[in-house]
Amino acid sequence: MKQIRRNMGNSAITEIKREKGIQGKSWNRLHGGYFSNPVVAEPFIEKIKEYADRSRPDLVIDLGGGTGYILSQFLALNPGCKMLLLDLDASDIQLEQARNAGISCIKGSVDSFSRDVIEAGGSKAKCMFIMRSVLHYFGKDGLAPVLRHIRAQTRPGEFFIHQTASFQDQEEANCLNELYRMMGTGKWYPTVKSLCKTLNDEGWQVHEVARALPLPLNSRDLMKRYNINESEVRKIAENIPGKFSVPKETFRAEKNGFHASLHYWIYLCS
Repeated sequence: MKQIRRNMGNSAITEIKREKGIQGKSWNRLHGGYFSNPVVAEPFIEKIKEYADRSRPDLVIDLGGGTGYILSQFLALNPGCKMLLLDLDASDIQLEQARNAGISCIKGSVDSFSRDVIEAGGSKAKCMFIMRSVLHYFGKDGLAPVLRHIRAQTRPGEFFIHQTASFQDQEEANCLNELYRMMGTGKWYPTVKSLCKTLNDEGWQVHEVARALPLPLNSRDLMKRYNINESEVRKIAENIPGKFSVPKETFRAEKNGFHASLHYWIYLCS
């Protein structure tokens, strides 16, 4: 089973389907409720509001918006909001939760959606694109193409605001990339510097990079999410500390497993 998963490559759709068991209602409980925690979401939502006030979009589109939590929180904190809000996601299970929360939805993949099929607001609507914790699904080789595709769907004066797992230190990025490789997933994490370069190379202007709260990981949750067993957990805990010199907050082995941390940054782009 593990070998079959690895041979599937870095397809984002493959990764999404693999995580089917933790989508929907389970998603909000994942990793201690990180993705449904208003304190965690606040820095991202504040930046969305700041740049929305600046650019006055007609439509805010959450790319890979999942259960619609970010849009729901944004609306709750801005009850007089007149902008249309739309959740685009490839998972039917996630979109069902978003619809149950009253969020308008459209099914589509971040790397292939077309602006033409976004019906809400009409073709002349001024858009803002937002995204949280999605880019790593496309792997190292898919990062530039997906950023290029998103840019092709935007118009001058529109913003793209995304919270992406990335690291200031290359050794920490290497450590987490090895962890995810050993778990049989094609997810990949850049450094802040390299991601800014890729964004610039693909035609984005990076106006600001702001810190967001890190995501704490433990082997118990990761066993469930990536279908790894205790033997694989022990192998990870035994091998990674000897390969990388990183702070204990980034990775530490423990008696019955390990803990790690994904660092998140918010990128304000146009």
